[in-house]
Amino acid sequence: MAADITPPGAATVVGDTPYEIAAFLRTKPAPALPGIGPHTAKALARYGITTIGDIADTPLATLQRILGTTAARQAHDRAHGIDERPVVPGAVPRSMSISHRFGRDELDPDLHHRTVLGLVQELGARLRTGGHRREMPGARTTVTSYGGAAASVRVPYPWRRQGRRRLSSAPCSGEYGASAGS
Repeated sequence: MAADITPPGAATVVGDTPYEIAAFLRTKPAPALPGIGPHTAKALARYGITTIGDIADTPLATLQRILGTTAARQAHDRAHGIDERPVVPGAVPRSMSISHRFGRDELDPDLHHRTVLGLVQELGARLRTGGHRREMPGARTTVTSYGGAAASVRVPYPWRRQGRRRLSSAPCSGEYGASAGS
């Protein structure tokens, strides 16, 4: 979680005392906690539990009635800074992305095509030089206008027998992007 809020080249140090851990976690929104997705966050919010501090302050029995035994135990422990998952230094990242922002709305489809190809090539080079290997690579390209409309397409690869395509609309930030993830 500290790495998520840390800018590149900087470090965020969270002390290892219970007080320092609690101070770091308490004000964060509930979905910032690993294992709390949108549905779980919505279920907790119906009971006024919106921050990690709220989860920590809620009795385990109450969380179990809301989330079920396993999810409640996991959320309760993580809200108190207890996470038994191993930290693997140098682990392969689960995803990698790259983006390009045009200085203005760009209507030239050839320029769009060249830009996306360049992004995909650069992303591929990063994956190769980093020694990253994926058995089932995936790619998604997102095109966003400055007006806020976005289209995201899952790009099928030739080595896949049946590639999936998904088109969705969501507000984004006016850029082309490519990403690879597991």
